[in-house]
Amino acid sequence: MRVCGLGGPELVILALLLFVVFGPQRTREVALAAGRFLRRLMQSEWWTDFMRMVDEIRDLPATLVRMAELEETQAELEKTVSELKGGLDLDPERDVTTDPWGIENAVAQTTRPTPPPPDAPPDEADEADSGDEAGQDTP
Repeated sequence: MRVCGLGGPELVILALLLFVVFGPQRTREVALAAGRFLRRLMQSEWWTDFMRMVDEIRDLPATLVRMAELEETQAELEKTVSELKGGLDLDPERDVTTDPWGIENAVAQTTRPTPPPPDAPPDEADEADSGDEAGQDTP
């Protein structure tokens, strides 16, 4: 068990020192006063702020590594965005808030087969299909 960063051997040495300095009569009074002081100190707002700062300093190396990784990732993202912007033909005049995909004025392009002219002879494949449908066998 550690109290304020002091382990068992340190606390024993501190108790012996108090016993020698204050004597057997006043050692109990001094120990009670020190305990009250430490309790008030550890319950104070200052102590919680101090311990939070100690934890942040203890976690500083890991935080710096995470920040470095984030900076690398951000640089990669900015590079990718600049490459994408370079490959796109962006029109700054177009208002992208109302039509972000540009589909309002788009013209539909479909691929429909064009019918043959009326005077053209029918294809052989069309004749074979029509013969199969009628139940006739073709040689």
